[in-house]
Amino acid sequence: MSVAYFRIKDLNLLAKEDNYVPYVYKPGEGWIVDNQNILMDRLMGYDEFEPDDSPYKIGNMSMLSLVEEISEQEAEKSIHAISQ
Repeated sequence: MSVAYFRIKDLNLLAKEDNYVPYVYKPGEGWIVDNQNILMDRLMGYDEFEPDDSPYKIGNMSMLSLVEEISEQEAEKSIHAISQ
């Protein structure tokens, strides 16, 4: 089982990918399936505001820089801080 944890900088969210399924952490609810593609858009560098024919629509470095991988311990620490 493969799990990777992420911090989404622009939205101040925690996210994870567990067996290829993306989740975002919502205080009071826990890990929720990311049906809005918040994590995957950033991991792929997808910029919805670029024109469809733009070479920067996917692989956009600005979008890629909005997410960073963190350890499980960092994610747990952030969840604990949010829950306080």
